[in-house]
Amino acid sequence: MNQKTKEITLVALMIALSVLGANIKLLGSIALDSFPAFISTIILGPGVGILVAFFGHMVSAMLSGFPNTLPIHLMIATLMMVCVFVYGFIRRKYNKYPVLSKIISIVVAFIINVPLDLLLLYPFLGDVVFVLFVPLTIATLANLFLTEVVYACLPSKIKNYSKIQQDMKGH
Repeated sequence: MNQKTKEITLVALMIALSVLGANIKLLGSIALDSFPAFISTIILGPGVGILVAFFGHMVSAMLSGFPNTLPIHLMIATLMMVCVFVYGFIRRKYNKYPVLSKIISIVVAFIINVPLDLLLLYPFLGDVVFVLFVPLTIATLANLFLTEVVYACLPSKIKNYSKIQQDMKGH
């Protein structure tokens, strides 16, 4: 199997996992759909991570009937893309310090995905953001926990995929 086929297969697997997670709901469109996006951005890069994040949230919202309207869910999906990008950027930028990069990326991802997102959505959703705080906190922490557990269980061949890919492009 060539390198491009492996990459397409991994992307398809991450999207499939995201769809599966989108079916595990906590409240409305709040689900376990983003952990494949977090893993994707670490392994395959931020471009793939944000694609999986956007797709995962939109599937989750669609399965819920777009409870906050399509435009709001497009905003939420975009915010999720930013969250995943920053998470992956921190993980890759500070990979020399794996424990520190994990802690910082998790904390920053939580801050972006919960208080910052709810603050940005407040003008559109009003007081409902206060109702969303607890389930969104639980879902975000669950998605980040799943990310770390699944990533830790991956074989080193997959964990090092992005490094191998960068080395191949550099030569």
